[in-house]
Parts: sequence; C-alpha cells; structure tokens
Amino acid sequence: MMHDDLSARDGRDDARSRAPETPEAGQERPARVRESGKLADREVPIELTRTPDQIHAWLDGELPESAVRGAEAVRHVEFWKRLDRDLEVRRHAHAPVELTERIMAAIPATVPQAAAPWWARSVELSPVAVAAAAAGLLTIGAAIGATIKR
Repeated sequence: MMHDDLSARDGRDDARSRAPETPEAGQERPARVRESGKLADREVPIELTRTPDQIHAWLDGELPESAVRGAEAVRHVEFWKRLDRDLEVRRHAHAPVELTERIMAAIPATVPQAAAPWWARSVELSPVAVAAAAAGLLTIGAAIGATIKR
C-alpha cells in the first residue's frame, strides 16, 4: 500500500512545532529571518474569529463607540482604530515627483489603434497558393465522391 505525505513542509523542520527560544538574561531576541533571507517586518498571528455584529454596527456608524462592550469587542475596536491610524498616514503620503514624471513620459503621444478582428482583415493570396488550395479541394472532393459511390 502506498502512503502519500501531503504535508507542505516536504521534510523540513516546522518552526511553529518547536518550543519558542527564550533569550538569556540581558540579551535581546534575534530578529526572525524568513527562508528568503529577508527580515520580516512583524509577525501577526492569524486568529479566525467572527467579528461581532456590534462592531459591524459601530464601523457603519450606527452605534457610538461607548455602546460597544465586552472583552472581545474592545479587542476589535482597538484593531480598527490602529488600522485607521496607520491608513491615515498612508492617505497623506504622496508619490515622488520623479515617479509621476516617469509615468507621464511613458504614456504614448498617440492613441494606439486596436487590431482588427481576423474576419475583418483583408486576405491576400498568391496565384500559386490559390491553385494549390483548389487542387487540394478537388482531390478531397474526389476522394469523398469515390467513397460515397461504393
């Protein structure tokens, strides 16, 4: 009997299955390095929880923040506030002038013409190609006629 190992690890050690390393006293924890060799900005644990209906109502502006209560709701409110602060900074960020100039310079001065569909294009054939096609069709027709006659 054959056993397929469907693990995504492909025999590699999974860092999540190991116990976390604790630094000795006075030492900082080393920055985590991804497999590609680049440093990760930060690790965010993914939790699959359902957002309460109160939070949806608060986000839609139907409830004031004071009406949202509970430990789970407070965690969601803090998340959305932190996200809004981070996005506010990005809303006010502008692209460098050089980038805008390079984009505008890359736009063609004339509007490119769309290619015509194959059925609307003109077909040009040489007399030799027309004679060869006619001979081929005549041969195919004779073969079909001989087959039907039998």
